[in-house]
Amino acid sequence: MVTRAADVAGWEVEGSGWSPIAAHAAKELRQHLARLPAIGSAGRIVLSHGDADTDGFSVGHSGDLLTLRGDGPRGMLNAVYWLLEQAGFVWVQPGAGGARLGPSAPLNEGQFGAAPAFARRTLILGQDALHDDWREWMEWASRNRLNDIFFHDTPPSVWDRGGLARHERHEEIERNRQGWMFELWDREGAVIRAEAAKRGMTLQFGGHHLPALIPRALFEQHPDWFPLRGGKRDGRFNLCVSSAGAVEQMRRSAGEFFGRFPGADIYHLWADDIRGGGWCECDGCAGLTPSDQALRATNVVAEVLAGAVPGARIAHLAYHDTLQPPAAVAPNENVVCLFAPRERCYAHAIDDESCAKNRDEYWRPYNGLLRTFGNDRNRVSVFEYHSDAILFKGMAPMHLEVLPRDAAAYAATAHNLQDLMVGPRPWIGAPWHAWWMAKCGWEPAVKLEGELTRFWNAVDPAHGEALAAYAVRAESAYRLFLDLHDLHVARGRDVLDFSDTPRETMFAKAVEAGAAARELIAAAESLPEPAEDAEAFNREALQGFFVALVAEHLSERLAGWAAALNRTPAAVEHIARARAALARIEEFEELFYDGTVGGAPAYANLGPRMWRGMELLTDQAERLVAEGGKA
Repeated sequence: MVTRAADVAGWEVEGSGWSPIAAHAAKELRQHLARLPAIGSAGRIVLSHGDADTDGFSVGHSGDLLTLRGDGPRGMLNAVYWLLEQAGFVWVQPGAGGARLGPSAPLNEGQFGAAPAFARRTLILGQDALHDDWREWMEWASRNRLNDIFFHDTPPSVWDRGGLARHERHEEIERNRQGWMFELWDREGAVIRAEAAKRGMTLQFGGHHLPALIPRALFEQHPDWFPLRGGKRDGRFNLCVSSAGAVEQMRRSAGEFFGRFPGADIYHLWADDIRGGGWCECDGCAGLTPSDQALRATNVVAEVLAGAVPGARIAHLAYHDTLQPPAAVAPNENVVCLFAPRERCYAHAIDDESCAKNRDEYWRPYNGLLRTFGNDRNRVSVFEYHSDAILFKGMAPMHLEVLPRDAAAYAATAHNLQDLMVGPRPWIGAPWHAWWMAKCGWEPAVKLEGELTRFWNAVDPAHGEALAAYAVRAESAYRLFLDLHDLHVARGRDVLDFSDTPRETMFAKAVEAGAAARELIAAAESLPEPAEDAEAFNREALQGFFVALVAEHLSERLAGWAAALNRTPAAVEHIARARAALARIEEFEELFYDGTVGGAPAYANLGPRMWRGMELLTDQAERLVAEGGKA
């Protein structure tokens, strides 16, 4: 009698009339079970699926018969991965070494069924370095029951480079400051689409590419195509959505875009990534909010998409200036809402009534956007930032409590929960935050304690308990660090750059950030001493060390800034410590850009700029100190 899931090793895998997705599921099952020791029992695993376009599945177990049936082909693949999870498999990171084997769970007799909270669960690959490894990330995502991959480039790719090849050295990539996702799709798009189809995964493609539809080089010839701002036409950002010429040019360019990059289920042609001042003030646009102008442009592109790729959709990005619901423009039928609350407070859930920032600045606009899109959850996606190392300055918050609460809040109204993965370097250790998002996207009520233990024991069985304890300790420090209270996000600064408005909140935040940094440093120092033969643990310890450095820099800079405003002599010491920590960070990062420590040069199109930005803000704080705190 089978008592544990691993005991099915050696059982026959059967089925008939399989789709390509089901064939892949059977192959995955056989290959993984072959890694388990067979105990000599004989039985059958029967795979089947219906025709539904959903991800649910059912499991039946009676004696030596195990049946796995998916609502559709992808559901059958999910059933296979469910069984493999019960057998002890944990896919902690991409690549062959990321499939770990832990304890097997009991396999009870009877019937069991499961279905995800979100119809679509998306991993967003947000930069060239991650695109380069798309095969490994796609496999990892599928095995963790995600069913959508979003190819999104940061910084944006260039429409036409005139045959210029991508640079290979990190210094050249840093100087170039451009993304290369377009060339990736030109070169490997057909393979990407085939590999996604084999796994039942849909694809998304694009980013901040709306301005590329109106080439900036056309400004001198057609200034009226571009926004009127402060009484003058400005060729830097977006377009004038009231200009017939601009609209016609946008139509032509959109047709070329969809023809060149086929195969996506959802396309993204977003406005410029700026806060404030990027939209038009001419007579035709003056009565339109930024959200209205953005949606009007998206509707134009949506009309082209409807003719070029029937069934595909395009996203209206609710982000920065366009976070508020449109007031005068309604979305076309093939336009979906993409809610992207980047500057929210990640110390609290998105719907936490006790957090005024989230409640008033994000959750209320979100509910307004739902009404704009007819309260149709199939037209609402959430672009979240739980794995965004740019937002978190290279740190990796655990989101132990916030992420499942976010998922629960969104599940009733959105069909797609997405997680942006982007950063200034590769993840040093296993990406718990992305793995946790996959679990919460399937079931927001997932039990944290069991999953935390399972994940970290899979990463390193010898140190799993210590790593799980570190995660819990770091979580409390992160939440203290990330609590924005009523701090404004100043223009030109990011969330963790903080601000001095309101001044009293800034002073309190400086104290709070200092306490959080000390706790993150203590948590890293509490980990056991690294061992030469414990590579996985050593990488996690290195991650903790780096996080502590970043926290030290940010907290000391903020403390120096606050001390300067208070005109106290401690400001000089705080800024000196902030500089010392930043210098160590930059030395550490160089090892990743040149590939010395498991990195890749492609990360240099983001990382060095981020550290220079941090240095610039440190310079500003130091000048304030020198000027005696005059603000």
